[in-house]
Amino acid sequence: MFSSRITSTSMRLLSWNLAMMERSQDAPTQWGQVDSEAVVRQTILDLKPDVVCFQELPGVVPYVETHDMIRANPRSHSGNLAVLVTHKLMATEPTFKTVTRTAVVVDFPKADLSVANVHLAPGKGGAEDRIHQLSVTLAAAASENVIIIGDTNLRVGEDEALSSLGLAGELPPKPTWDGYRNAFRGDKGRFRAYFTRSLATAEISISEQEVVDRPTEAYEQRFHISDHFPLLVTASRGADD
Repeated sequence: MFSSRITSTSMRLLSWNLAMMERSQDAPTQWGQVDSEAVVRQTILDLKPDVVCFQELPGVVPYVETHDMIRANPRSHSGNLAVLVTHKLMATEPTFKTVTRTAVVVDFPKADLSVANVHLAPGKGGAEDRIHQLSVTLAAAASENVIIIGDTNLRVGEDEALSSLGLAGELPPKPTWDGYRNAFRGDKGRFRAYFTRSLATAEISISEQEVVDRPTEAYEQRFHISDHFPLLVTASRGADD
């Protein structure tokens, strides 16, 4: 975990768009929001991320006893954003700010690091808006060392514009939206995309990306609790002595 005196540091981050906690068309009829919250909680307990970034919450933030919530729950263009951090990380006294309808930026002054949970403008025609929102988010960060993670809605062809902002990040190893494997809303989502992404400034490297796409099983049915798959990454800064 990042600390104030370190030459090599790392942090595990999980990003998850929870689709307003709606029920998948493939889920059993008796499945409800409280059941989805339980799956979210257990997933976080199993994966043990230092930071959790949620998008598209329906005004409710899943409780996870190993983490505290940064006291910001702004509304994006769809649902609310929230950031959870471990108790240990919260003890480092992070600060935060919101970027209207776009991001929660959490600054860790003792580590000279900022983490931004984003939900950027949707649609094929939203490229210019997304780049502007990323620029504003970077400007809001207290540190020049920034990790941006969340539902970016970025299309693959927009990476050149990212480099102009000083941001970089490889695509996840699998699509983070796959309507062929996860027909959450039926035929409306029959495409694949890398909407959930992690990006970082020059001193931060993103490694060990994992798309957590295992389905939930209940009442003899297999389904996903969101139309987006969660993304787990390790972000590292610096090098060993």
